[in-house]
This record gives sequence, C-alpha cells and structure tokens, in this order.
Amino acid sequence: MPHSFTTTAVKSITTLSLMLLACASANAMGLMMEQSTPQCGAASPAQVVLPAQAAKRLPDSQVVRGKNDIAWAWLGTPTMRYPHKALGATTHAGSLHVLLNASAGKFQEVIHELPFNRVFEDRLPRLIDLDGDGRDEIILIESDALRGSATVVYGMQSVITTKGVDKKFSLVELARSPQTGSTFRWLNPVGVADFDGDGKLDLASVITPHIGGLLTLYRYSPPKLEQFAQAMDTSNHRMGDLEQQVAVIVEQKGVRPTIIVPDMQLKALHALRWEAPGQWKELADVKPLPATVNRITPLPNAGCVLLTDATWWRVWLTN
Repeated sequence: MPHSFTTTAVKSITTLSLMLLACASANAMGLMMEQSTPQCGAASPAQVVLPAQAAKRLPDSQVVRGKNDIAWAWLGTPTMRYPHKALGATTHAGSLHVLLNASAGKFQEVIHELPFNRVFEDRLPRLIDLDGDGRDEIILIESDALRGSATVVYGMQSVITTKGVDKKFSLVELARSPQTGSTFRWLNPVGVADFDGDGKLDLASVITPHIGGLLTLYRYSPPKLEQFAQAMDTSNHRMGDLEQQVAVIVEQKGVRPTIIVPDMQLKALHALRWEAPGQWKELADVKPLPATVNRITPLPNAGCVLLTDATWWRVWLTN
C-alpha cells in the first residue's frame, strides 16, 4: 500500500509539474497562432469610387486614398525598360501621380516622372506622415538599371506664384536608402513604426527577399534613410507574386514594435523586436507551417496569415 501511495503521489506531482510548465509556456513572451475563419473574421474593405484620372494607372497596381493633403496616389506610365519579373511582369511604372485636396472639393493632379534609367518597381504607394507635420509622405520602391533598388520617400513641395496668391506644387524626393547594388536586386518594404524608441517613425524593408533576405531598419533622416539594424533569414515576398503584404508590425503598450515576418522559405514566422542597447530580440519561432505564407494582413495587436493551402491563421504576441 505505501508503495502504491508513493507511486501515485509521484505521478500526481509529475502531472502537476507538467501542467504548471505548460501554463508558464503559454504565458511566456512569444508568438502564438491558431487556425481561423477567412480573413480572421475581419470585414472586407469597403469599395470606393476611384478618381477618373487613375484609369490609366499601371496594370495590377493599387490606387491609395490619403487622409491629409494627398487625396489619392497611384503609379502610371507603364514601361518595359527594366525587365525584372519580381512582381510577375516586366512592366513597371515610370511616373508617380497624386491628387491634392484643393478648395471647394476640387483636386489638383501632380505628376513626377522618373529618368529613363529608373522605374518604380512597385504596385503600392504607401502614404504616411513620417515627420508629423500634417502632410503625407509617399514610400515607394525605386529601381535603377545599374544600381538596383532602394526605398525612397517622396513629398509635396509648393512654390508661391502670381503675386503670392497661387501655389505651384511638385513631388520631390525627400530621402532614400542605399541601393541594393546591382541590376535586378530588389527589396520590399514592411512598414513604419518607432522601432528604436526615440519618438520618431522609422522604416523597415526586407532587402533581397528572394536570395538571402535581410530585414533592415532605417531612420528617416532627409536626404537619407540611415540603416541601423539588420536581421537575417527573413522574406516578405514570393518571387513573381503580386502580393507584397507578407509581414506585419504589431504594436503593444509599453514595449517596442514587433515585426512578424516569414523566414526565407516562407514556412515559419519570426517575431523580431529591436531592443536596447541596440540588438534584435527573437521572441519566438512558431512551429513549421503546413504551407507557405501567401499574405499577412494586420489586425489590432495581431496578424492574419493566409497560407497557400487556403487556410487562415491568426497570430499574436503573448507579451
């Protein structure tokens, strides 16, 4: 009987220990995931009427609606002068177009054309007020025939004309990252957040996501985007795919933003945070996914992952 009691007690203690360990692991800082419904239950974006001026935009590109001085932005002037198929086609944009909010509900179109040796190897103008002045900046991928790609920031510039009454607007380059170095070496932006905790917005991109992707952070310091951090084994794009949203930034109160981004094979997720005194912290790697990542959509404090097997997964941070 004593022997039987002792064995039972040991088993009970072992079981309790495993339960406590499981609870501790579940509550530890890291990345969690669960299978979910389509779009993780989020409503589809409302359909909007696009401006007539955008009818001749680059095929398969997005027209983006702004919230500040820029009402709409899109890419135009389709050209085949840079025949790289990172996004599935050799046609890219030779110009950036914006509609500015004007008086009496009217719009003013402003166009910026690139020189012959460059294109916008992109399908999505990203509008964000980077410096907090109430005006939008535009983040784009620009590719050079010899020097490869760079993350570039554009903004509006105005000049007073006609006796100080009228304003003439133009799109100007505000800042750019270093080029990737050679022809057909591409990059894909992740997003914007205060990654280093200095109160200013920074930019994140993955350099060469198809051949040794480097998650790279930049400080917005016009006329430059100054690199201050890189992490290896990351990718936010599948070669030849139009989908460019394959990573999300999760912001939580009291901690720096975390980037959820796939590994190079797009078969697992990194949760990376840049922390003081200046180093990456890997919160966790999830278990291998059942299929490769197709898209990651941002949710409040989380992300919604669509895999190539058509399953949906909600991912979130435990701390």
